[in-house]
Amino acid sequence: MRLLAFILLVIGAPAWASCALEGKILDSLPNMSCHTPNLVASGRLGAADIDRLKQAGVRLVIDLSEDSETPDFDEGAAVRAAGIEYRSLPIDGAAGLTSGHVDELDRLIAEAGNKPTLIHCASSNRVGALMALRAARLQGRSPAAAIEIGKAWGLKSLEPVVTRQLASREAGSRTPTAPPSADARPALAYPRIAMAGGVYALPASVKMPAADREYRLVIDAKSDEVNDAGLNRRLEIAARALNLYALAGVPADKIKLVVVVHGKATAAVLADASYQKKFGKPNPDAGLIAALHEAGVRISLCGQAMVHADYTIADVRNDVRVELSAMTTLADLQADGYSLIP
Repeated sequence: MRLLAFILLVIGAPAWASCALEGKILDSLPNMSCHTPNLVASGRLGAADIDRLKQAGVRLVIDLSEDSETPDFDEGAAVRAAGIEYRSLPIDGAAGLTSGHVDELDRLIAEAGNKPTLIHCASSNRVGALMALRAARLQGRSPAAAIEIGKAWGLKSLEPVVTRQLASREAGSRTPTAPPSADARPALAYPRIAMAGGVYALPASVKMPAADREYRLVIDAKSDEVNDAGLNRRLEIAARALNLYALAGVPADKIKLVVVVHGKATAAVLADASYQKKFGKPNPDAGLIAALHEAGVRISLCGQAMVHADYTIADVRNDVRVELSAMTTLADLQADGYSLIP
């Protein structure tokens, strides 16, 4: 109840109300929130924001985004030029939600002490995810309390991934581990997309994809078949493709992946409100689509299938691109050198 009362108080007050620094100056930052007098979170910074940070009294910026997200803006150089300290801890979406990164963020926060500090990523989603995991793993909070803390810091589309990690951690703490047998199957790994598409690590002697070449892949998603977790199997294949190449050491920027949705899979890309209205329940693929989008996957919807199913563009998720047809999109992509994944 105390946590709920605190959250309601924060919602009812300006985002900067509890800041010791001049938080009102920072109110224009995307998804800005203040959590202690000297700790502020936000979304992406632009060149025009740096002077505001200095005016507000920020003395340290912890950046969780990757350099490739802002190729035309050197944030580190701009922040340091303003006389503000800068630390980079790049988090590659769901794949970056590791215990090592949680520990490193905790170390950076402890190192900052009472220094007015801004922690940010593109939307504060990754900030909230790490803060939720930090609350559970390092501060002993329950999974439910940790999720609420994460949401207060900006946790959104990564919530299913964090929830899964917290549930797995709690189950592991209650279940005694038996020594593995010599022929036991290895555990699935999720190096890029943490909520789906698990893959098995293999010996180094096995032929792997070359890490220095670009891969262009397209997945034809027209089936509404789901896996045991209720996720669309074609979307799961997209997650598995990313995890396989990540396991092989191929950099994320070398993978160009498009999922073309049509036919019976069309409903999978409906916005939450539209899906709820149509089927009376939340969209089970929402979290996976958000994770794929954050990982750089382009998800394209066949406009012909959309209209045939009596949907409009307003019914479709914002992170999904509506195109003329699956036929023309698949033809264009293959003409551009994309390999069709069966």
